[in-house]
Amino acid sequence: MVERHLKNTTDKTEAALLTATAILESNPHIILLFNSSFKMVDCNPAALAFLGFESKAEMHDGFLERLTKSIPEFQPDGRASVPLSERFKTTVKEGSVRFETELVLNDESRNLDVEFKKIPYESGFAIVAYVFDITESKRLIAEMKQTQENLRLARDVAEEASKAKSSFLASMSHEIRTPMNSIIGFSELAQDDNTPVKAKQYLNNISESATWLLAIINDILDISKIEAGKMVLESIPFDMHDVFEHCQSLIIPRAREKGIELYCYAEPFIGKKLVGDPVRMRQILMNLLANAVKFTNAGTVKLMATVINSGENNITLKFEVKDSGIGMSAEQIARIFEPFLQADDSITRRFGGTGLGLTITKNCIELMGGTLNVESAVGVGSKFSFELTFGLVDDDIESCPAAIILKDSEMPNFKGDVLVCEDNSLNVQVICDHLSKVGLDTTVAYNGKEGVDFVEKRMRSKRKPFDLIFMDIHMPVMDGLEAASKITELGSKAPIIALTANVMANDVAHYSNSGMSDTMGKPFTSQELWKCLMKHIPVDSFIAIDKQQLSEEEEKLQKQLRLNFVKDNQTTYADIIGGIEAGDYKTAHRLAHTLKGNAGHIGEKKLQVAAAAVESMLSEGKAVALKREKDAEALSDLEAELNIVLEKYAPLLEEANEKSKIKTTDEAKVREIIEILEPLLRNKNPDCEDLLDDIRTIPGAEMLAQYIEKFKFKQALEELITIKKGWEA
Repeated sequence: MVERHLKNTTDKTEAALLTATAILESNPHIILLFNSSFKMVDCNPAALAFLGFESKAEMHDGFLERLTKSIPEFQPDGRASVPLSERFKTTVKEGSVRFETELVLNDESRNLDVEFKKIPYESGFAIVAYVFDITESKRLIAEMKQTQENLRLARDVAEEASKAKSSFLASMSHEIRTPMNSIIGFSELAQDDNTPVKAKQYLNNISESATWLLAIINDILDISKIEAGKMVLESIPFDMHDVFEHCQSLIIPRAREKGIELYCYAEPFIGKKLVGDPVRMRQILMNLLANAVKFTNAGTVKLMATVINSGENNITLKFEVKDSGIGMSAEQIARIFEPFLQADDSITRRFGGTGLGLTITKNCIELMGGTLNVESAVGVGSKFSFELTFGLVDDDIESCPAAIILKDSEMPNFKGDVLVCEDNSLNVQVICDHLSKVGLDTTVAYNGKEGVDFVEKRMRSKRKPFDLIFMDIHMPVMDGLEAASKITELGSKAPIIALTANVMANDVAHYSNSGMSDTMGKPFTSQELWKCLMKHIPVDSFIAIDKQQLSEEEEKLQKQLRLNFVKDNQTTYADIIGGIEAGDYKTAHRLAHTLKGNAGHIGEKKLQVAAAAVESMLSEGKAVALKREKDAEALSDLEAELNIVLEKYAPLLEEANEKSKIKTTDEAKVREIIEILEPLLRNKNPDCEDLLDDIRTIPGAEMLAQYIEKFKFKQALEELITIKKGWEA
């Protein structure tokens, strides 16, 4: 009975093993079969091939011996060695055991993944070993880990290098800007009348390239400060309406040049000031506005700030800058915030720029706790928006000059002396006429050096200093930047206002670094001028405006400006072409710049845009300006538009010529004119212009009239004295 039972048990065991063996034969993986006594009873062909045995009989003892010896030698988890017999017992107890081991096979070490699994059957159990060669996998994993470690080390090194670079650049602001300003200044000073044409061209190229490079450096220094964590935000009370007004006044000239409507609106916060960084807010809004105008050829640009949440101590504003410009695709939007990248390469070619403006803007907004969002569609336009939260403080209205409200029906009146540094006679005429209307006396300097001399003489003679200085940027002999720096070095406390058509964010920062207190764009309106004056000079009184009289005066001024424009620009186009042909790009550029400003003063927008295009072309100092098709087209457009304007106002010149033919022989009349005119010229009073019709009736007074038209008071006074002596003889 017992023997029969044992025989049945053995038969069943062998049957089970035979079944398992049949399965093993067809499996591509290495599989070994052990009985309950831990004796190998079978393996599959894959095992024989891998291990290099010729037969199963040869393998049974050989593999087990190798495996038994190898396992105690390799314990990756660091624990004590576990003999194979112990792993077998664990398998019997727990049902399975998995481990890694190392096997030397044909003098080559192989890494194996081994799993023992208990397979129970009716009267006993067997154990199946699944063996996987993981040598290649472990090698790849080791290489991947090493690669990751190398990448981590390289990233750490790169980050440290980047931080060191950014920290270095962020601390080099003054050291970099100072020599660049010197290069620009000295290259311009070297261009006097005795400089050969070729040398002038080289010096001009140096100056303009240095100016372009300085603009890039300013952006790089800003982005480096951000990367180095050295961009520190101020937290001071400020008026958001002042920020909007400042941005609006700076961007208006550029918008006008392109015929774009500009709208700016900030929701009022009565009796409160915001707490934050007004300088960075101006930079953010100016960058967004400048981009909007830059990429819009027609339509509108809007800047709005609305309150979306307000508490007792803080307020959250939503800012939007929306344009009807060229727009962007989703792919382009994905690129615009990357440093030194723009929407695509064609944008850089068409519009220029470093591609840093939006990166700086985005980072500044994030430093303030906001997020810059973009919505855009090609051919429809773009909208940039963000939300910022500011602290609130009470506004001391009585002590705050910005709280003075200027009504449309009144004009401020001041008492004081203003120095105007400007070489463009039309600009002199405009600014002096405006200043005279609000009670201010003016002294005119036709270049920066004259302006510095005027300030220095007043200081030496202990005379009352100027109350304000308007400083043009582009002037011969000494430009406005150098003049402002020298005046500041003299210890003058007079506010210096940059009076210029170049009012982009980098330009304004450059003026500020040269000692200028504020910037006013050309051309300007009466209201813009008055608001600027009110910031820096106490208002003596307010005068009710007689709108009819004001309109008549403005019409009279416009007529005189148009007459002077016709007189002064008969040869301007030929002079520009002559400068280009001679390689004197600086002179040609200055002529185009002046023409652009003068066209703006008389309201000729098409000519203003055409002159701006040529000015931009010449700012690159191109030696091929007459050969390139688009440059030739720009010059052709300028010639056509200038001829249209000259023809339009030719009757004014004919009328003036007819009047100049009428001469008086009435000695008493001449003496009366001289008696009225002399004190006006001695006091440099622009009202002397009102006497021009009478002056032209005096025989031999043609030069005197020309000096007065150009507000050259010193020369006019000398000419008047000569004429006076002739009538007294």
